[in-house]
Amino acid sequence: MKSLEQISKIEAVVLYVLQHLGCKTDYIKLSKLLYFAQRQALVTYGRTIFDDSFKARTFGPVPALTYKVLKLVESGDDFQENSDLKEFASSIKIGNKMVTATREADQSYLSKIEKDILDEVIHKYGAYDSMKLSEMTHDEIYNEVMKRIEDDPQKDIFTLIDIARSGGASEAMLKYIREKQLVKTALS
Repeated sequence: MKSLEQISKIEAVVLYVLQHLGCKTDYIKLSKLLYFAQRQALVTYGRTIFDDSFKARTFGPVPALTYKVLKLVESGDDFQENSDLKEFASSIKIGNKMVTATREADQSYLSKIEKDILDEVIHKYGAYDSMKLSEMTHDEIYNEVMKRIEDDPQKDIFTLIDIARSGGASEAMLKYIREKQLVKTALS
């Protein structure tokens, strides 16, 4: 499970995107914009904006924790079993699979660079509809992850290397990300 700090950061990113889109958006579009932002951060800086893993699904990568919150809110869950997610859940409203923010993002969780990446992604991809964005995520890397799932359904997670490769990261950046992951694993 994620820490409260990690959940608050994910919430801030989701709310920032929803606010800056300026309208309701569906699950697919929100998921793809979050994926493109994460990808851009990895390609450019070798690090993520937020700590949510992406799972391969029919319509492309889906941020696991964010999707869980969306589905729990949609179902009317009382968050007794998921109390850590209650604050995040109260920040969004869902109707007909369309998501809106009920409050502003706590931007103290976001650096200037992170906001710049989010703004760039919203500017570049925000006008596209969900199906076009979904199509844009169905690249060679997505196909590789879907192939892994055929062998083992538990291998549905896009690794940070997968995401960075999808964005065209250089070999030097991929090496940097690998080294950071090895250190993180060794220290955990």
